[in-house]
Amino acid sequence: MDIPSLFLLMLSLMVMAAMPSTSVALVVVRSARYGVSHGLLVAAGIVLADLLFVSLALFGMAALAQWLGTAFVVVRILAAVWLIGFGVQLIRSRRAAVSNPGNSDKRSGHHGASFLAGLLVTLGDIKAIVFYASLLPVFVDLPALQSAAIAAVLLVTVVAVGSVKVAYALLASRLAAVALPPRYRRPLQLGAGCVMVGAGVGLLVRA
Repeated sequence: MDIPSLFLLMLSLMVMAAMPSTSVALVVVRSARYGVSHGLLVAAGIVLADLLFVSLALFGMAALAQWLGTAFVVVRILAAVWLIGFGVQLIRSRRAAVSNPGNSDKRSGHHGASFLAGLLVTLGDIKAIVFYASLLPVFVDLPALQSAAIAAVLLVTVVAVGSVKVAYALLASRLAAVALPPRYRRPLQLGAGCVMVGAGVGLLVRA
């Protein structure tokens, strides 16, 4: 596998990672509400799930993923329940934590919850396997892949997806630290909660 192919693959993955999605919203909201470390952990969960999908595509295991359809449905339901619960908490909270992550309610602020949320939300999107299974052959000669090339593809995935999600986390945390007028804080929090609930409902509908 040559360098230009790896570079084009990286650009494609970065564009995909930057597109508005549930995972992007989750990174932004967790980072803004609880601090940048939570956004980074959500990003780590997303990257880990993407690495699993890439591995499935690289080793020709898309069929296996279809056989595991029931397991993916369960993961999707768990992710949906978590998103809805988090969204409801944002809507019901009287504290404008979206604009002040340092003083937010810590009941859902555990670092493990942020990582698990990123992992579950991404694993719940089984279409990602189809995406990687269709994208990778465009840039990679899968049957001829050697161990070094496989390692390069996995590294490109980490750098491409991780860098974009980390950028979102840093930007959200920076913006959350800006002192907004009180009349804007509550609507932002309500909006974030509605986005999370909507994303969770969307996952349930597709389950």
